[in-house]
Amino acid sequence: MRKRITTALGAAAAAVMLATATASADTGRPDTGVKFLDGSGKFTRPCGTTYQVGLTTTKVAAVKRRDGRCAGHVWLRVHGNAWGQWRHSDTEITLNSPSGTFDRAQIKGCGEDYCKTYDVYV
Repeated sequence: MRKRITTALGAAAAAVMLATATASADTGRPDTGVKFLDGSGKFTRPCGTTYQVGLTTTKVAAVKRRDGRCAGHVWLRVHGNAWGQWRHSDTEITLNSPSGTFDRAQIKGCGEDYCKTYDVYV
């Protein structure tokens, strides 16, 4: 009887862990649904700062303009064969793909009460 209870509890714990991992897995989808389909895009945060992104299969560049009062960084990650890590800078990020595998990127600008992610497609 104890063995069956232990087995059942172990199976239940594994199911909970799998469900949690699946629910928290990064799907690569934007949290806003905004998509730039022509390889470039621009948005302005509520604090007045403009962010821009340009993407080709071999290069991506993201810029945080100095036209507003936002204190956050520009955040960027790119997808080639898989999603890369988020990178950030206070002004500009440029990444290159010698193999030409970039097909999409995500850019975001975040503040304490604001964070939107935008998808960019080649």
